[in-house]
Amino acid sequence: MGALSRAAIVLGVSLAGGVAAVFGAEALRDAGYLPEPGEAGAPAAVAPATTPFDRFIQASELQNRAAAANAACGFGESLSAGESGFWYVGDAPGALGIYRAEPGEGHVLRSFTASADTLVAYSEYGELFVQTGDGAFNSRTFVLDDAGEVIFTEPLLERARIALTCDDASAAANALNAEFAASGARVDPIRSGLNAFVVGDGYEDWVYPRVDGLVEACAPAGGAVPLEDDRTTLIAAEFDMDARFGEAIYHDMSGESLAGSSEPMLYLTLATVHSATEHGEITYYRAPLSWRDLLAEDGAFALIYRYEAMEQIGFTVFADGSRSHSESAGGVMDASFPCADPQQAVDILRAVSAG
Repeated sequence: MGALSRAAIVLGVSLAGGVAAVFGAEALRDAGYLPEPGEAGAPAAVAPATTPFDRFIQASELQNRAAAANAACGFGESLSAGESGFWYVGDAPGALGIYRAEPGEGHVLRSFTASADTLVAYSEYGELFVQTGDGAFNSRTFVLDDAGEVIFTEPLLERARIALTCDDASAAANALNAEFAASGARVDPIRSGLNAFVVGDGYEDWVYPRVDGLVEACAPAGGAVPLEDDRTTLIAAEFDMDARFGEAIYHDMSGESLAGSSEPMLYLTLATVHSATEHGEITYYRAPLSWRDLLAEDGAFALIYRYEAMEQIGFTVFADGSRSHSESAGGVMDASFPCADPQQAVDILRAVSAG
């Protein structure tokens, strides 16, 4: 696979997207997109590629603008097995690649890329997080030969944030955010944090079938980005036929814990942005499909149970885009969920519960 195809797959961007320069220098010079070496505007030389990972990533032969972030994290200019690194290239807005070279002799590379103007970074407990403002990273695994050519590739599960161990996570976040701002980024960190909660971190055990029709019926604008301030909105709905009760739920008659008992469930995520106080709220419901009643109300649908069977879990999203650990509010017997078309929502939920 040539440099043009290789870089195109890694970065997942197009010539029309404003990051043409990341695609492979030789092909782009021939097409007139890049100047010849030594001409005005030609990119500065990069460090020699010494590993298969370097040869693959450096196909564009362009200067890496994430040097400050790499230095803050203790990442080297060359990427070897067991190491991580950033690669930020291209005309504004440019594209950021986050790479993890797996340990061993197999030359396995995990690649997470996105347009730089859609990203935000923050540090938490000594770790560095890079997060998309909307949607997910383009995430793939590559198996390379010694020359850095692709032997095999496949997509990874969707994720909207990447966590990295970093020597100075705060300095790295500041360096990346400065580059993102220079690229034209206008990401709202709070909405970014809400989006990251919905998209997930790429763990297979946390991926469930989505009920997108329910979200569309209740919040036609869709997603975390268009959320109105101080207005609670349904932003995600999933169902899990293999779900089990959590430790917060108890039998209504005996008082015994139902933790671990099998119970198909609907997972509903509500979000609220409070820009004035620079935080957001996530309320996550684990709602059994065995409700006693399902009602279409004025501007909402309601779930009603015979006992406190629905667990309510809260998270806070902070001004930098990070979020708190979960806090369970225990079980509730009923709850109303704001909805633009409550009757359509009820019809959808009845179909889900019917299987």
